[in-house]
Amino acid sequence: MKHWITAISTLCTLACAYPSAFAAQTSGSGVLTTPQQTESAVPSSSPSHQFEVKSSVQVSRETLREAYQASHDAYTKKLQKYAKCSEADARKAVLGEHPGAKIEEIQLRNIRTNLVYMAIARDDEDKYLVIVDAGNANILMDRRIPTHHERVFANGPDGGKAE
Repeated sequence: MKHWITAISTLCTLACAYPSAFAAQTSGSGVLTTPQQTESAVPSSSPSHQFEVKSSVQVSRETLREAYQASHDAYTKKLQKYAKCSEADARKAVLGEHPGAKIEEIQLRNIRTNLVYMAIARDDEDKYLVIVDAGNANILMDRRIPTHHERVFANGPDGGKAE
């Protein structure tokens, strides 16, 4: 669901940046035309940063959070009946791979129609993404998540740029 919200945010950002690309109107003949095809659609002097969408219905952030949680719970409940191992089994597998770590998050997800548990585990030094098979609790992937600092300076102190 977070990805869905990100996608919608991206589309809104693009719509704000390029309103003429997302706007369309019907000509007198009933044909759908874009603003590039009609001179009166968007004045050429109007900056794109003034584009604003304002609906007649406003929804609070709390309501949106509740809706997201409800959809996440329904998604998990629908897929749970297909999982042959429980979340507790997946946690046990992750902790077996990383003794002493704390599981920050674990979710039942699908990766290209493969049902898995995705977990984020953290120990004193590192953070890991662990993917566990929802059928037999085998570890399918275990990767250390690089820190922000490591990602930024992965190509050396100058970020990989030649002087």
